Amino acid sequence: MLAAGAAVVLPLIIHWMTRPRPVRLSLSTIRFVLQAVQQKRARYRLRDFLVLFLRAVAIALLVYAFARPVTSEKPLVSPSESGEGVRVIIVDASASMGSVSRGVSLFEKARPLAAQYLPTGGGMKLNVILAGATPHALFDAPGSNSGALREELGKAQPRPQRLAAQAAVNLAAQMLAKSAPELKRELVIISDFQRSNWSAVDFEPLPKDTKIELKSVAEGDRPNLGLLRVAAQGRAEQGRELRVEIEVGNYSATARTVTVELSIGSITRQVTELCSPQMTTTLSASIAPSDAGWQIGQAKLIDVEDALRVDDERVFVLDVRPSPTYLLLTRESAAPRASSSHFVERALAPGGSGSTSAGSSETGAVTRPAAGAARVVRIAPAQFDREAAAADLIVIDHPGRLPPESVNLLLSVLRRGRPVLYIVSESVDATNLKLLTEAAGTEMRMPVEFLPPQAGERRRGLFLAEVTRDESPFSIFGESLPAVTAPLRFAGGLPSRGLDGGLKDDVLATYSDRSAAIVTTACGAGALGVINADLSDSNLSSSPAFVPLLQELVSRLMGNAASQSNVNSGEMLAVYLPPEAGAVEGLAIEPAEQTGSLIEERGMIAWRWTAAGEPGTYRVRRGEQTVFAVASAVPREESDMRSVDATVMQRLGGGRELRFSGAADEDLNQKDRAWAWALVACAVCMMLEVLVLKSFAT
Repeated sequence: MLAAGAAVVLPLIIHWMTRPRPVRLSLSTIRFVLQAVQQKRARYRLRDFLVLFLRAVAIALLVYAFARPVTSEKPLVSPSESGEGVRVIIVDASASMGSVSRGVSLFEKARPLAAQYLPTGGGMKLNVILAGATPHALFDAPGSNSGALREELGKAQPRPQRLAAQAAVNLAAQMLAKSAPELKRELVIISDFQRSNWSAVDFEPLPKDTKIELKSVAEGDRPNLGLLRVAAQGRAEQGRELRVEIEVGNYSATARTVTVELSIGSITRQVTELCSPQMTTTLSASIAPSDAGWQIGQAKLIDVEDALRVDDERVFVLDVRPSPTYLLLTRESAAPRASSSHFVERALAPGGSGSTSAGSSETGAVTRPAAGAARVVRIAPAQFDREAAAADLIVIDHPGRLPPESVNLLLSVLRRGRPVLYIVSESVDATNLKLLTEAAGTEMRMPVEFLPPQAGERRRGLFLAEVTRDESPFSIFGESLPAVTAPLRFAGGLPSRGLDGGLKDDVLATYSDRSAAIVTTACGAGALGVINADLSDSNLSSSPAFVPLLQELVSRLMGNAASQSNVNSGEMLAVYLPPEAGAVEGLAIEPAEQTGSLIEERGMIAWRWTAAGEPGTYRVRRGEQTVFAVASAVPREESDMRSVDATVMQRLGGGRELRFSGAADEDLNQKDRAWAWALVACAVCMMLEVLVLKSFAT
């Protein structure tokens, strides 16, 4: 650069060496010659200055044109460099890399870019990691066969999965850490650097001397619309209206009018809504499934133009049940009197659909009611067995001390996805809940612990101090909630204290003495609900709010199992099949290719799948009958195409050498074109020099 810069002095030297020199002439008179020389000297000086300036500028531009590629920012990892070292290349293969920009997907842009970092020959050890929900290395360890890596890279395609960025970085760190300390270590990451995937990645596992080159293939804004969630609200029953919620994400700079078509069986609904920019909007449609059993549905966006097509459709499954059968486990009499169990029974079947007592039959078997009619079966705790536990919901009210066999059976029911509602009113209920919690272990994290009341303690005149008004069961009352809950007074029940590790949001209501009033918590695939009150001593049972409140709580508990039938593509599935699935013998998964396995565990059948397949539906069948189904879908995080800021990635480097460059970086593009413009300007200066000489010709 210094030697080239010195060339700018050459015009000065040339002008000094070729300056006009005095010539001695023999003339009779000199006066007229001197006048002529003085008249032309000013004109020649102007010409010489312009020519000198244009020549100096031309040489300076020529120097800049040749020096620009050298003086521009040099990459930490050079594609052509192949010295001794280890280089690992992470290629993002998640769903967002399938987005299209200018007619070409981002993955197609990433593929040749990654191939540039696979030099042939030299002592560089190479490996490629395809990063998705689970990172996949093309070689078990870095090697020198770059041709095989290029071939495998040419076959790769993006998957409809989320990017587990940290897992990919950790795998690369393991490979780099095994190399010899004297070898250089290089990590190249080629991705669209979605904000949702990369904003919290940690490069700390990498060796300190690792050079990190980040290459973004995202170009500018990528407006996208995506279906993020399709879920039924509550229990799907045959012939009953069911509300299906559809969450749409509008990740663009302007509001968009979105039309979603929802279909299940022969039922089709269209919903249109205006979606605000950079926000999610929830649409809803009502359907009434006509057939019972597992139903396959689909939601899709109609007539949209966006960056990513794979999230414009979303399949879902519904377990459409006949009218429910409730099992009421109590030692109270079935005679119609003002007892807690009688109030609960009437609220569960308010239309007088009927209740039966297991004592009137030889077995405690639960029979299904006719279509459209809910049924309550009342049994004594001593009759509680596996056959009776097949009810859709188990309600426990004044059961007395439950034996360990009944506690284990309740836990088995919860694990399989059956909900349990416990009306807590006696001291022994605290013992039963404690035994159930201890048996569940980490599967159930109760937010509170119910305690036996102290001697002489009477719980009366309690009122609801705090409720989660935006969630079920209280959301049904809307703006009238304060008027509904103000007159309610509660008695009985048990004091409670908070537990570490439990979710405070699971406490749906608290009393004026700060004890928990209503609690729900997940356990296995099911849910446990607790109402902490003696309904026979409280005025809730005589309130108009009692039936809708109890039924909304029951719907919340029974709807929990439906949420287990959805899984993100590429991620682990571990779910217990419902009790009616029967023994594991005779069950088959469709399609059969790489769909996990069915394992019998503690008397239950678990479906375990290390990585869920492509978006679609997967079923467990016994013969021609579907006993369970799941829907695999694109993770919602992949729909948000916004990229993380380059300065954020610099901070995440943890002091390591890190360079971030983007394909859409306009400043970088301008720098890359500057040398060409310098050559053009150099040619212009040369033409101007000729023009100046012509203009001053004598």
